[in-house]
Amino acid sequence: MYISDISSVKTNNEIDDLRGWVDTIRHHGGLLFFELRDHDSKVQIVTDKPDDFESIKNEYYVSVSGSLIKRQKENINSDEEYGDIEIELETLSVISQSKVLPFQIDDGIDVDEQIRLKHRYLDIRRNEMKNNILARSKTFKSIREAMNKLGIDEIDTPTLIKSTPEGAKDFVVPSRKSPGNFYALPQSPQMYKQLFMLSGLKNYYQIAKCYRDEDSRKDRQPEFTQLDIEIANADPQTVQKIVEKTMKYLLKSVYSIQIKTPFKRLSYQESLMLYGTDKPDLRITETITDLTNIFIDTEISFIKNSINNKGSVRGFILDKLLTRSEIDNLDKLVKEEGSAGLGWFKITDNEISGPLTKILKDNEINKIKKYNNSTVIFQAGNSTETASILDILRRKLYEKKEKDQYEFIWIDEFPYFEYENGELQPSHHPFTAPKNTKEFNNNPESATALHYDLVLNGVELGSGSQRINDPNMQTIVLSKWGLSDKEIGERFGWFIEALSYGSPQHAGFAIGIDRLIAEMVNAESIRDVIPFPKTQSGLDPLTNAPARLSEQDLLEYNIKVEWEEDE
Repeated sequence: MYISDISSVKTNNEIDDLRGWVDTIRHHGGLLFFELRDHDSKVQIVTDKPDDFESIKNEYYVSVSGSLIKRQKENINSDEEYGDIEIELETLSVISQSKVLPFQIDDGIDVDEQIRLKHRYLDIRRNEMKNNILARSKTFKSIREAMNKLGIDEIDTPTLIKSTPEGAKDFVVPSRKSPGNFYALPQSPQMYKQLFMLSGLKNYYQIAKCYRDEDSRKDRQPEFTQLDIEIANADPQTVQKIVEKTMKYLLKSVYSIQIKTPFKRLSYQESLMLYGTDKPDLRITETITDLTNIFIDTEISFIKNSINNKGSVRGFILDKLLTRSEIDNLDKLVKEEGSAGLGWFKITDNEISGPLTKILKDNEINKIKKYNNSTVIFQAGNSTETASILDILRRKLYEKKEKDQYEFIWIDEFPYFEYENGELQPSHHPFTAPKNTKEFNNNPESATALHYDLVLNGVELGSGSQRINDPNMQTIVLSKWGLSDKEIGERFGWFIEALSYGSPQHAGFAIGIDRLIAEMVNAESIRDVIPFPKTQSGLDPLTNAPARLSEQDLLEYNIKVEWEEDE
């Protein structure tokens, strides 16, 4: 019998075989109280024969029988669903005992995450963790309901595939039947979902597991889950409308939150100029101010050099006077992020103070005095390089207007390529169509991609793009990525051939479900919404994975491992 079944039982009637975990044992005079907790609820158990039940401990799984009675008025707990009743204990059977707990089954506990993950099955017994996992389940269900309403078909893709670089390292799986050869686990179902569009399917979605061997952070895991969508004969706007409808339905059905559509939209460059990032948190309404005009003929050397080298001066006008301590803290913050330091002026009763005040020209002084009783802080340099510093300052200086606010925004018109460690890399993935083919062929470094990100409250939920459907263009992109003809043939030849048999235009999107749920339940990390996550170093404390294979297993897979001597 579940505690929720008590609702159908009248008081002073017998309760038989009610099962749950023993929680919060209390001795009070000649009485013993404990709460019985099952999957959904709690109810108080009481007995005036404490000696008969002294052997029970916290987290024993038991069955109780007794009489359902009303609590006295002064003992009613209005915070509990069943706080107005209790069960007068008659018999108790221990179904399963519990060892001493490594931590208490309470919300808000301060326990090392390693210990919680090692005993994740206990961690999930806590309401806050259990509710996160159930929110995950409801999210999956709602996604499927939304996709069904939109007429989008659920189709699965293989997990054992050929290694195809998509921006991170693959997890590889040895093949016993083909010694010396390896499968890879998919970083995403990208090429397979494109193949569905080439196959004559109208659309596709999947709640897909993805695997990337990269450093974990609070919003990344080596194994993660995404909503994957692909639509035939589609452009970015088609896909974005589908995503907006899905998000609107999901947030209302699972989290009881109403959002407005269509979502706001900014280009990549606009976002950098206004917010210093391509992941803006719109709950902070203040934006970056261009202050270059103040210093257009300045004699301040570092500002003059920046402007002469096509740089700018940008920052914030604060309608308050910062203390010197606050300014010093901001200066330390920006230096830790690679800045030479914080530029600042304080204007008090039309008097300017700050380390640069003595070398200001009269026209600069007049312009700055317009911001009377304010603090001006700024960075000078290349706009792209100073953007990240200004983003950090913006989030440090200004508070979010509302805590329970959900601000979605599309960011598009990303550069097709970016430099990473001195090498030209696609900023999204190499299957993204360029916005302008001629521009791409003539000057790929300045080309724009038909790529779009969805951002919620400063968190990038996912990315999408219109895909390349021309085999020649696909080959050119891979070549500009730096792959040789041989490498293109070995890694992507099968895919390029598939594009050669009449490929419709198609576009798609992938939403990080873990990130979405974490944002909706205000979790500190996506690890708090994944049932059995890995640590930041990619380890599973519960099972001690990854682990070595035995010599016999390695022999069967035709693998030889040379261990370090100290191992």
